[in-house]
Amino acid sequence: MLNHDVNKQFYVQMRDGVRLSTHVKLPKNGGPWPVIFGRSPYSHALTAWLQKAEYWSEQGYAFVYQECRGTGQSEGVWLPFVHEMEDGLDSIDWIIRQDWTNGNIGTYGASYSGTLQWCMAEHLPPEVKTMFISVAGIERYRQNYMNGMFRHDIYTVWALGNSGHQPIRSTEGLYQEALSVRPHIDMDERLFGHILPWYREWVSNVDEGSAYWNSGLWAEFKEIPRKLKVPVMMVAGWFDHNLEASILSYKKLPEDIRQNSCFIIGPWVHTLDISGDLEFPNQDVWGPQQDKAALAWFDHHLKGKPIDNYKGTVQTYLIGEGCWRSWDGWIQSAGTVRYYLTFVQGTVQGLTCEKPLQDQSVSFDYDPKHPVPTKGGAALMAYLTGTPDASRPASVLQDNPGKRKDVISFISDELKEDLRIAGRIKAHLVVSSDAEDTSFTVCVIEQFADGTSCNIRDGITSLRYRNNRASPYEPNDTAEAEIELWPITWTIQKGSKLRVDISSSNFPAYHLHLNTAGPWALQEEIKIAKQTIYAGGVRYSWIEIPVID
Repeated sequence: MLNHDVNKQFYVQMRDGVRLSTHVKLPKNGGPWPVIFGRSPYSHALTAWLQKAEYWSEQGYAFVYQECRGTGQSEGVWLPFVHEMEDGLDSIDWIIRQDWTNGNIGTYGASYSGTLQWCMAEHLPPEVKTMFISVAGIERYRQNYMNGMFRHDIYTVWALGNSGHQPIRSTEGLYQEALSVRPHIDMDERLFGHILPWYREWVSNVDEGSAYWNSGLWAEFKEIPRKLKVPVMMVAGWFDHNLEASILSYKKLPEDIRQNSCFIIGPWVHTLDISGDLEFPNQDVWGPQQDKAALAWFDHHLKGKPIDNYKGTVQTYLIGEGCWRSWDGWIQSAGTVRYYLTFVQGTVQGLTCEKPLQDQSVSFDYDPKHPVPTKGGAALMAYLTGTPDASRPASVLQDNPGKRKDVISFISDELKEDLRIAGRIKAHLVVSSDAEDTSFTVCVIEQFADGTSCNIRDGITSLRYRNNRASPYEPNDTAEAEIELWPITWTIQKGSKLRVDISSSNFPAYHLHLNTAGPWALQEEIKIAKQTIYAGGVRYSWIEIPVID
């Protein structure tokens, strides 16, 4: 029997003989105990995990934390995702055999540590009663790409920090150097002197229909939520880069499992903290890092204690009102409101609920050498590195409309009543370009009564992969592109205006489209493209907003 109140390290042997560093913390009194189990590949996070162990042992749980294969003090070779299912299950089997466990186990963790739980979810033994998964889904293509545009600020940053190699030169400015490499496929060799096969696969497989995303590991992973047999509490942030994947994974849960699960979505970034330029009163009702919710969930499933009646619900924070709303199963809008793009004299264009009758258009030049910089949003992760020039996440103050000629702003009249958004905003753009391929971006914004503006949601599409599928494009053809933005619950206040900015770059949240055709990571040549947006007559461009009363 392990001595009580001791944080002891074990080396637990996996089925192939590799031993993984495993830390165990037991409560002071009693035993055997229910167990909370987490795993991570991030050696820098060991101290934080051991602090979590202290917290959970004080709540009457044995806490087990393991360093993933090839990381920290664990043996083996670090290959992201490859061994996680087997290693996780082997470790649970080891826990079950210990005399300090009472046979009730819950898994726990955020980000990659959440993905580790999804990896083994299909094959959990009966001793595992529940899972607590934060800011993690298991839809890898949708995490890496939006309509053919790669999320640099998430996955290039992640690759740099988890390459398993030391950079050839100083780490200072490494991210900016990585972004500048053309063709980007050579980034790994240029910066590390080694090929990162998994990263090359990510940047090479742009098409969601490719064999890479639809066979093997990734195809198996995205189906795992359908096979889950225990209830799960999921936590996500409106400004977390894993939000979309978390939502898609939640929606795949079997109906009986979803009815006994809970999904909490707050105004948080990936660290489950708030960020940006807005205030979010009452965002902390679930406790710091949502520990209050986790404790109630584990007490119920591992100790048999009663729980508040939020099983089967989605709890979302309503930005702009500072309150929480409970939904049965998923967010349900009461209808939609459509705003049409219309063109007027001057630097700022219009948004109206009336269809413009005449054919209208506006053009701008997109030069990849001078991209529109990312200002806020959810598809960001470089800020976690502490890099001084990293793009700030969440909802942040935007530039005044008309500042750049390659950003076209459309602004509504002052709202006469609150506009309560609930769900996915859709942008339908009718566009053309003299390039053989290019990209278009959209950012939906609230312009407050004092004239300042903050972003609500943004999205992007290439013409080649518009509408989330491979589609041909010829220069100067007119094309319809529908960009479905990530869900949100947000109230635009009476007296504010709705603003929509359209451009062709949002960098480095997404890769720079060089206005050439073919796989983006193989491109070197840069072209300037003339972009045109159409509205009116038979070519309507619009923004459709799901609303509630």
